[in-house]
Amino acid sequence: MKFVHIADLHLDTPLLALKNNRNLIKSRRSEHKQIFKDVIKFVKSEKVELLFISGDLFEHKFVEKSTIEFIISSLELIPETKVFITPGNHDPYVKNSPYTSFVWPENVKIFGEKIEKVSCGDIDVYGFGFEGFEVHENELSDFKVNDVKKTNILITHGTLSGNSKRYNDINPKFLNQFDYVALGHIHIPKIDDNIVYPGALVACGFDECGEHGLVFGELSKKDVSYEFKNMEYRHFVDLEVNITDVKIPSDVLDKLNFEDDIYRITFTGARNIELKELEDSIKGVTSNIVEFKDETRLPYDLEEIAKQQTLKGIFTRKMLEELKNNPNQKDEIMKAIEITYAAF
Repeated sequence: MKFVHIADLHLDTPLLALKNNRNLIKSRRSEHKQIFKDVIKFVKSEKVELLFISGDLFEHKFVEKSTIEFIISSLELIPETKVFITPGNHDPYVKNSPYTSFVWPENVKIFGEKIEKVSCGDIDVYGFGFEGFEVHENELSDFKVNDVKKTNILITHGTLSGNSKRYNDINPKFLNQFDYVALGHIHIPKIDDNIVYPGALVACGFDECGEHGLVFGELSKKDVSYEFKNMEYRHFVDLEVNITDVKIPSDVLDKLNFEDDIYRITFTGARNIELKELEDSIKGVTSNIVEFKDETRLPYDLEEIAKQQTLKGIFTRKMLEELKNNPNQKDEIMKAIEITYAAF
């Protein structure tokens, strides 16, 4: 029996990582929906019998009616596929949840707070989800599967081994009775034998760099095989650019090969060029820049200058002492040094 496992789509998320670029927010939200469509197409083309959605399908606090209608109409396209949804901490099964206020297709099972079982022939699917924005306890500590001869699946949203007592923390020792554990909550793909986090289907920020997608596999009697499949068109990329030898913007532009990814650029090294000039030149090449970070230093050896018996040396010694005593004010102090050196 074929299955697909996805999690953490966060439809209608505010995408705070893109707050400096409204066009990227709009396009990224469209990508979220398009990639979900791609998952449905994949499920349909591969004749997948089971689809596991392990929580945080949408953002409860921000989701629009049209988005829920989009999800429902998408799931209606795969009536032969049994869909299991376990609500997470961002889309909990609360009183005013879309899970309770909309009519969902007959092929969709939405789990509540109590562990439930759904039998699919030789496969038993167990699941439980969030009925609030936090889950401090669950029923796994004394839970036993009904039939160990069957292939037993668990779907839920949460953390492992005390990582967060607020978000359905699970002791892994209780998971050995399951042949596959379909988890959500961790946004980076993480696979540990039968315990699987597929990661966020679509990355939402620079803390989620790398590939994102789904887990595609097959269940047979007491045997599970699966693989990760990338579904994203573009990724978040944290790019570090050393500008020590840069005198004009083309010195950087000639070395950079921008794709259609989303970039945060950190400048490092000794600064011999105005960063604003360099930033404007890069923006002229790609519009997918979210942020520039300045971690450069002045093109001077402050320790050597401090040895000079000059006004510049005296000033530098004083500034180095300030840096030592007030490391949290490094940016302001370095800026003061730069302005004063220019006056010298």
